[in-house]
Amino acid sequence: MPSRRAVLRVLVVVVVLAAALLGCGKGGDSPPQNNSNNNNNNKEEENLFHNVCARCHGLDGTGGPPDPLGNPGPKNFTDPAFQRSMTDAQLRSAIENGNRGMPAFGAVLTKAQIDLMIKHVRGLDPSRRGAAPSASAGSP
Repeated sequence: MPSRRAVLRVLVVVVVLAAALLGCGKGGDSPPQNNSNNNNNNKEEENLFHNVCARCHGLDGTGGPPDPLGNPGPKNFTDPAFQRSMTDAQLRSAIENGNRGMPAFGAVLTKAQIDLMIKHVRGLDPSRRGAAPSASAGSP
């Protein structure tokens, strides 16, 4: 069992590093932007979700079926009931420490990256789509 966990940690590190490298390789091709910091955060947010979360939660965040052992499947981030049931602090804890079948990412992601992942998950809430982001969106 420990060797499987070690392999999983190495895989997660490789995926996160690949996402970071993909984001770095496109810096010279993009036109100048007035809000480049926000746009870079959006790109990193999307890359992180795509490379770390989407494998289980789907590219659209709709989750997945139960595993073969009958454990619940990955959460559906587009479900308003899920969004209401989890605080940002609970999302942070799940990302950092793992939750049921979900691996822990606290050792491989920075606080800023986890903040971006929480922001992305919150952005999948259908009740927030089309609404302007609130000033307290980044606060737990």
